[in-house]
Amino acid sequence: MPATTVRLARSAAPGPSPPLDLDEMLAALYADHGSTLRRFATRLTGDHGRAEDIVQETMLRAWRYPEKVAGRTGAPLAWLYTVARHLAIDQHRARQARPTEPAGLTVQAGRAAPDQIDAAIAQWDLATALATLRPRDRDLLIARYLRDRSIGQIAADLNIPAGTIKSRLSAARAALRRNLQPGNG
Repeated sequence: MPATTVRLARSAAPGPSPPLDLDEMLAALYADHGSTLRRFATRLTGDHGRAEDIVQETMLRAWRYPEKVAGRTGAPLAWLYTVARHLAIDQHRARQARPTEPAGLTVQAGRAAPDQIDAAIAQWDLATALATLRPRDRDLLIARYLRDRSIGQIAADLNIPAGTIKSRLSAARAALRRNLQPGNG
């Protein structure tokens, strides 16, 4: 940033004022009044973070309008207080215009029904994977897991030993697992 010079208007001093670098003036202003202004802003807002924002914006305005700060007789603290007070009021009005999240909204969001898209996609993938199995394997898996039939009941229905049903179910599960792997359609 280029160095800008400003002449401080001093009513008590006769003759022209020496040029003062704007950055030096702002640094001196902050060093002299920064902590006082921060305490004042904290009392106005009740929040250290907001107070710091107000002090920074106040100093930014002092940098933008050095003639308003420098043109004051005596200490520029009154002008800084006025700017800080107006900024605090503006912040308060802005918060009132845009109210924060209603109480309990996050609790209600947690109670909301889960998204059904994932369940629908999983069901579609399972149906597609089942359709690619051999009919015998598909019928065994449907009987055992969707119709909740026991191994003994399936063995009795098909008139096959229970050990054979177990081994066929194991092979059917492995085939279904392969079909559900990414990249298998």
